Parts: sequence; structure tokens; C-alpha cells
Amino acid sequence: MANTEQQMAEKKNIVLIGFMGSGKTVVGRHLARELDYDFVDTDEAIADVTGMPLPRLIKKHGEIRFRSEEELVIRKLSQKEHQVVACGGSISEPSGQRLQPLKEQGYFVLLQAPPEVILQRISRKSNRAMPLSRVDKENIAALLEQRQQPYAENADLIVNTGEISVEEAALLIAEQYRRCCGIS
Repeated sequence: MANTEQQMAEKKNIVLIGFMGSGKTVVGRHLARELDYDFVDTDEAIADVTGMPLPRLIKKHGEIRFRSEEELVIRKLSQKEHQVVACGGSISEPSGQRLQPLKEQGYFVLLQAPPEVILQRISRKSNRAMPLSRVDKENIAALLEQRQQPYAENADLIVNTGEISVEEAALLIAEQYRRCCGIS
């Protein structure tokens, strides 16, 4: 979904989307330092607000409560400028409604990686919303295929983090953002 030049010039935030393990948090932190922007991870913000890690929140209160908290966090973030926002891996749905508040001021970057890279990355962390018992290469590949179109429809830029380092990804995004949005 291409934006006009005027719309791109109005982008005040960078919003990172993609599957869990695609590098949104780690690339986002580097990118925020590069641009001297604030960094916010929506999953971390939800955990801060609720006082519990996401797996516990979902187990105790269910997916509906989690999505409600996610929407509140997104609305709050959409009111700010000069930030890099790393969105939860399941935030892009076909209608893109949950992302709408961030779209007006957000330069959307889709981070991608092959299923085997994602599996390797997420196997190292236990605080993921998806139970690790359901995580295997085939399951990841199926979910990636299912989410590819909604992710891509929301993206102004697509970066494969499976092929470059975190630092290279952050610099590439910063360069493209500055170029597209006329930021020095």
C-alpha cells in the first residue's frame, strides 16, 4: 500500500510489524538509538500496564482482555511523535483495524525472517505469547503464510532480518525513513 509524498512527509513515528522472532524489539532498540527516538514495545507496554507477563495475562484473563489492552496501548502511542514502536507479532489482521490509530503518523516497516531463523530465535525465549509446545518450523511457516498479506498490506518498507545483522537492519530502516519522510 503506497503512500503519497505528502502523506510520507507527515510520518512522525516508525512502526515495526512482523511475526514473533522477526527482530522487532532488538532492531527497534537500535533504530531508536540511531534516530534519537523513544522506543516502545507494545507487548512490554501491556505487561507494564497489567503488571503481568503476556502468557500469564492471556492464561488468566483470555485473548479478549489482551486485545483490549493492546488497543488501549496503540491508541495512547498514536498520540505521540518521534518514537519507534515494535508491535506484537499477531497485531496485523486482514482489516488492519487495530493498527489504524498508528497509521496516520506511522512509517510501517515489516520485518521478515525465514521460519528456521524465527524458530531458532524464539526457542531462546520463554516469555512469548505462543506456547513453545506449538512452535515448530511447519507451524511457523503456516502462520507466516497466513499473515503475509496483512503484514505486507500495512508495510511501507520490507526488511529481511534473516539476511542482515541487527545493526544493518536498523541503519537501512533509518536511511529509508529519512529519505522517504524528508528527515535529516
